[in-house]
Amino acid sequence: MSEQVANQAEPPVEAQRHAIRFGEFLAALDAIPAEKLATALKASKQLGIPLGRTLVVRRLLSNDDLGRLLEFHGLYRRGLCEFDQIRDAFVICHKNGLNVKEALDAIGCDTHEIESVRLGELLLAAEIIDVETLSNALSLQDLCGLPLGRVLSMHANVAQEIVDAALNYQTSIRQKEISYAEAVDKLKLMPLYLPPTNMRPTIDLELRDLLVAGKVCSDNDLQLAMNFAIANNLPLEKVLANFEWFNPAFLSATIGLRKLIQSGYITAHEAVSFLLNCDLSKKGKQTGEDEGVRALNLHKFLLASGYLTPDSIMEITKMISSRKVEFGEIIGMPIEKDTSDEALAKLLIHCFSSDQKLANVLIKMCSYDETVISHARNLVDLLTIGGARLEQALLSFAAVQRDLQTG
Repeated sequence: MSEQVANQAEPPVEAQRHAIRFGEFLAALDAIPAEKLATALKASKQLGIPLGRTLVVRRLLSNDDLGRLLEFHGLYRRGLCEFDQIRDAFVICHKNGLNVKEALDAIGCDTHEIESVRLGELLLAAEIIDVETLSNALSLQDLCGLPLGRVLSMHANVAQEIVDAALNYQTSIRQKEISYAEAVDKLKLMPLYLPPTNMRPTIDLELRDLLVAGKVCSDNDLQLAMNFAIANNLPLEKVLANFEWFNPAFLSATIGLRKLIQSGYITAHEAVSFLLNCDLSKKGKQTGEDEGVRALNLHKFLLASGYLTPDSIMEITKMISSRKVEFGEIIGMPIEKDTSDEALAKLLIHCFSSDQKLANVLIKMCSYDETVISHARNLVDLLTIGGARLEQALLSFAAVQRDLQTG
């Protein structure tokens, strides 16, 4: 009787293996220090993004290692490998750059049921993308941590239908339901069957045109600002930021929206339609910062993107503590040399919760690139009003960083 109760209380081994979550799998594998894994899990839940992406942008895992671990996780859940085999194989993968099948072969594991194939290689073989496109996508993936398929779909304009099909073929190849050659042949034919409308054109829509088309303001409203911008050789957005009747957060969001149009992440029609349907009261009026606590701010976004890390925030905090008078001047709240640690801590919390103050500190005190920080602020404002998806913003932010690094 007691044996029967025990069997009912504990699910079968197969069920336990299938139910193991990726975070639990990593913890058991000791792939990441327990404390850092716990912090990443917490951040992943708070920001609503996958654990794997959080680990990549925090440089706790490389994209290659994440791909291998996800594949090992799948093999373990399907009962094709034992945990000890996976632990040994992953060490070999990490050290020698082997794929999953090669590493399992190296430790003498029976791999006749296992086929390792990467999405990029599959699309390359099918001539859907070229080597340069794949290389660019991989470099962006290193910065934003998004799945390669999403990077190719959003940034390289590869039709989502093709990406989805390739991912399905990838699984089918691994499960011996289709051969690699058959999958390549099927993918080669897919572009012939997709309608031309599936290809998104990239449009360089001027900020002025977007503001007018979205009825954020009229052409007459902009004329004075345009004249001043031209006469003083200033960007239009810099001039508009000083107009009291213009909500700066909405202007910032519109600038971020324009960048997504330029990158081809959304169409000009979608952007204009969004602006036309936005709350009109937010377009031309100032709104107080205390109107409500926003779910996302600059601090959280920079953490989510990996641009700031817990370690870099610690360094910034130390710098502020050693230069607190300068810090007070930057945030517009005078601080004396004898200000207590408790009072300084409160100002630090206030700074990290205010996008404007944090941006000023990062740019003026920490010498962070103004273009990068400004774009992050624009994207945060855009996300706050629901004008973009988080993955679009993260990829756009990664692209700006990469362009500055390579430009």
